[in-house]
Amino acid sequence: METIVWPVYINSNHSRKEGRRLSLEESVDEPKIREISQALRRLKLQYTVEHDKSFPASWWEKSGRVVVTHEYETKLELLRKISNTIKINRVSN
Repeated sequence: METIVWPVYINSNHSRKEGRRLSLEESVDEPKIREISQALRRLKLQYTVEHDKSFPASWWEKSGRVVVTHEYETKLELLRKISNTIKINRVSN
């Protein structure tokens, strides 16, 4: 399955109305595209980074996105794995 991951999906500084998909406890503070791609590399998933894309709700801000090929059941499951991996990376650094 191919899924688009926007940083706002896992950003704890955004509300659900602004596009956050995870709970505040599960999400991370200001995730960067670089951190998301590192997490996907650790999870051994195929992905493509598109730096010049804007999340539709904030079209003026070029946040970038990642297109991920994965075998998880749901998009939420994928987002939780990415978020947890970013948290682990931040603690270890």
